[in-house]
Amino acid sequence: MERISWEKLSWPQVEALDRDQTTIIIPTGAIEQHGPHLTLDTDIYNADVIARAVAKKVGSGNRQRVLVAPPVWWGTSPHHLGFPGTISLKNHTFSEILMDTISSMKPHGFYRFLLVNGHGGNIGNLTASVSQIGADLGISIPALSYWQTINDLLIEVGESEIGGMGHACEMETSLALYLRPEDVDMTQAIIDMPNQPTPWSCIDFRQPGFLNIPLDLKRDSKVGIIGNPLLATREKGERIFNAAVERISSAIEAMADLTKRDLTTSRF
Repeated sequence: MERISWEKLSWPQVEALDRDQTTIIIPTGAIEQHGPHLTLDTDIYNADVIARAVAKKVGSGNRQRVLVAPPVWWGTSPHHLGFPGTISLKNHTFSEILMDTISSMKPHGFYRFLLVNGHGGNIGNLTASVSQIGADLGISIPALSYWQTINDLLIEVGESEIGGMGHACEMETSLALYLRPEDVDMTQAIIDMPNQPTPWSCIDFRQPGFLNIPLDLKRDSKVGIIGNPLLATREKGERIFNAAVERISSAIEAMADLTKRDLTTSRF
């Protein structure tokens, strides 16, 4: 099995990579509180482990080599700073980390990238960042959040009312019960449904409201949870994980048909 970790290659091994058939995934997430029952690294762990499973799945087909770059551990999490443990970056710091990472790889001919995100608070910044990378470096880089690829499945498996899949919730706790149950303390999990300031401001991975009023979890939750983790199961987590890996793998395989001209700007 070929190595999938960027940092585990030597420079001659990197130099030998076929630029047209190598996709580099950069996982993004956060180090932030996830209630009293999940660990601080939940978001980045999920993004990284999904990215690695995708790399193995796509790589086994021999059409594309997929490598996983060192993850961007920290995200923009100011709304979680009311709880100890959270480490939050400023928006421009997060964006500059991504810019500097791509800027280091582009001169060596790499142009196929995918950002796989595990933290909802990063979404707006990712959109702005890839736009700026395109303007400054001439590379079109797609970014996705893993739960957005499986909205239909989340609706199918979700037993909680809308608002039950928001943060440290039915979905994220199910994933943790499947991927690393030793890091879950269900004795500390409680139902902590979101405070919805308007009928259009719901926080839920399945059906988010269109009126996004910025959260403060210390203000808007009891213990840092948004939703109902008591409905989480290992079986749901397995289905969520496998579906996300399948969808993201299919996306990379579809992008394999795109040429360098499709993904880069000629003026650079």
